[in-house]
Amino acid sequence: MNIDKLLTSNVVWKKHPLNAKFFFLKQKDQIVLLRINNFPDEPLFSIIDGLDILDIEDKPAGWKIEW
Repeated sequence: MNIDKLLTSNVVWKKHPLNAKFFFLKQKDQIVLLRINNFPDEPLFSIIDGLDILDIEDKPAGWKIEW
């Protein structure tokens, strides 16, 4: 799933077992990471999909983050 499609999808982010600043989403054979940044000095989230990184300020409506 590319990042643009991810922004408009209903997804559940799960806590990363080793790093509290990260959440992950497993899609087929791919793992996408969601990083919690140092807000407000940085954007709230960064989506990391392989070499593609996108910073976003707000959580999309279809996302659930399992804090």
